[in-house]
Amino acid sequence: MTNLPLLAIGFANPFLLWGLAAAAVPLLLHLLNRRRYREESWAAMRFLLAAIRKNQRRIRLEHWLLLAVRTLLVVCVVLALAQPFLESIGAVPLLAGRRTHRVIVIDGTMSMTHTSAERSRFSRATEYADAYIQGARNGDAISVLLLGNPPKVVIGAPSPNHAEVREELKQLQPTHGTGDLDATFTKLREVLDTSDIPQKEVLFLSDLQAATWQVDPEWETALKRNVSALEEDRANCVVVDLGDTSRSNRAVVDLKLDAPIVVRDGPPVVITARLANFGSEVDTGVRAQLVIDGRLGPERRVDLPPGQDVPVAFSYRFEDPGDHVVEVRLDEDRLAVDDAWRLTVPVRESLEVLLVNGDYNPEPFQSETDYLAQGLSPSEGSDRTPSPIGVEVVTESQLTRRDLERYDVIFLCNVARLSRGEIDAIDRFLRRGGGVVLFGGDRIQADEYNANLFAGIPGSETFDGPGFLPARFGDVVSSGDEISEQLAGAPEFDPLDFNHPIVAIYQGAAAQVVSGLTAVRSWRSHDLIVPEGSTARRVMDFTDGRPAILTMSRHRGTVVQIATTADDDWTTWPLHPSYPPVLEQMTYFAASGRMAQRNVAVGQSLDQAIETNSLNAVTSVLRPDGREEPGRLADEGDGARFLFEGTDLSGEYTARIGPPVARELSFSVNPDPAESDLSRVDTSTLSVLFPRWTFSSWDGGPVDRSEAAAVGRRGELHRGLLLIVLGLLLGESTLAWWLGRSR
Repeated sequence: MTNLPLLAIGFANPFLLWGLAAAAVPLLLHLLNRRRYREESWAAMRFLLAAIRKNQRRIRLEHWLLLAVRTLLVVCVVLALAQPFLESIGAVPLLAGRRTHRVIVIDGTMSMTHTSAERSRFSRATEYADAYIQGARNGDAISVLLLGNPPKVVIGAPSPNHAEVREELKQLQPTHGTGDLDATFTKLREVLDTSDIPQKEVLFLSDLQAATWQVDPEWETALKRNVSALEEDRANCVVVDLGDTSRSNRAVVDLKLDAPIVVRDGPPVVITARLANFGSEVDTGVRAQLVIDGRLGPERRVDLPPGQDVPVAFSYRFEDPGDHVVEVRLDEDRLAVDDAWRLTVPVRESLEVLLVNGDYNPEPFQSETDYLAQGLSPSEGSDRTPSPIGVEVVTESQLTRRDLERYDVIFLCNVARLSRGEIDAIDRFLRRGGGVVLFGGDRIQADEYNANLFAGIPGSETFDGPGFLPARFGDVVSSGDEISEQLAGAPEFDPLDFNHPIVAIYQGAAAQVVSGLTAVRSWRSHDLIVPEGSTARRVMDFTDGRPAILTMSRHRGTVVQIATTADDDWTTWPLHPSYPPVLEQMTYFAASGRMAQRNVAVGQSLDQAIETNSLNAVTSVLRPDGREEPGRLADEGDGARFLFEGTDLSGEYTARIGPPVARELSFSVNPDPAESDLSRVDTSTLSVLFPRWTFSSWDGGPVDRSEAAAVGRRGELHRGLLLIVLGLLLGESTLAWWLGRSR
């Protein structure tokens, strides 16, 4: 026995079916027109009636045909407005009413937290998704994805339990991060591939912010490949625009300290925030307030021109060691997340520096590190302010016996060579955020350094060296053998417009002050060879164009390589007034990696090297939303790394480690300023990239379940009805003309 399919017609706007009553209008007009005439008999009428009777049947048929066309025209218009769709109660292949795998992709980026009328765009999206699910047919399966960076699969396997999916939607929260459209498409393809339901529908709920939807030419090909795969699956893709035309938004987009390392009772630190106006009008009298550890501080008022950012500076002296959270906040606007920026500042008792002397001499200022030790930490009787830098000097042979974790920066001064064990120890030191400064000299064994310490181009598949130095040692360049020749032909320092933080203290200084740096002469120096494509950055050059000082990040730490010596064997620098302040800034810069670990962007992992003898220590993280989640410890041989990946919100994160190690660390997580720009992508632009997709918009009003369910419904009949209406209009006009002409 053959099972006949059971079909049903549904309507997206059933109330408009009352308009079918209008189909009676042509009939009523026809009847009324008939009543307008009264029959009278007169003699000549006999001949006329005879002619009419001859053609009466044909004329009546023509009238009824014209009446039917006009009535059908009204019926089709009303049915098209009611948006009918075809459903099936049984299994009907290739009909739109069959079971559908519906995938809801909700934009979870920071811009979706933008509010209007006390409702966020994200809450609108979940409300729309809820109505969409309620309007789904029995048997339809639902999956849910959160568009982000990275995207999140909320419900992967298609679920036929609509009530559970709706409950899951209620728990869903937006992130404060950016969106990765290409990665989201990849996840979407994975979800669709797990389903054996042949008919698929994808609903995107987004504000179409340009930061997320603007297609980068670099990954346009990959995006088109994903779109083609969706089209091959015959997935019906619909985008509902939940944004609005408002671009007005102000934000704190950066926060910096003028000192990369802060010590207790040091000089006041300048805290500079950058405030941006992403709107199209001037924002006057914007209040920026400094907050330290939750305590309100001074405030500034500034005017923000459209499309520009303005720096605002505060000054603060840290008196207590430990972690401090510095915050600059604005009065909240409709996108409140970016109205504050936080910075975790680990305040140190002092900065500990280890100087490794590669050329020891007991005579005063004859040893390799004597000038350096005096410049970093002046001895008693000096007219300089006591330095917050603590210095310890060891010989080259004593380096192996030192616990490097006690120090923030290691200076290697004319050290002939390093053993494999020493190289490994320094590499671990860099992995934990420490800094290394290497001075040249006549004892340097260039071949050993190039083979074992040159880093090459970190991350390069073709040229990644085993060490940590940014440049190879070339030949030693000399300006002459005689003292008179040496000074006369020796190149000077070129500070390269003071663009590097190490020498930025000289920007705007008087000429006589700057000459204390630029008048330095170096009659001997290493030729530092930097490979093409290297990430090394030049601090200063020699006036002959060769690099004098280079910096480069390695792991979590920083490396500084200097072409000349730390003493006066090859250069006059230790004898110039620029030597102590530049070396102090160099030390701070080299140690800055340990502070950088405490401040990350939304979506980046918290990653902190810690000292612990137990990888089984209990770890937890208190998030900005008050939730506490577990962290984890990763083994690094002689220590551990604390790791936590769940940084989807901006704000302060507090990590608790122990027992057996009782330690608490503060981290600051901040949003990407790109999310503060509320510029949107026009749907006409997206239509070019996604030609077979349907684009819709929502005015933010109450959501009707049937409207949401029908937004992407396949098998709708109204398009066909509208084509029939067009045909009937042309047919009615043609028929009326032809009938009138034939008479």
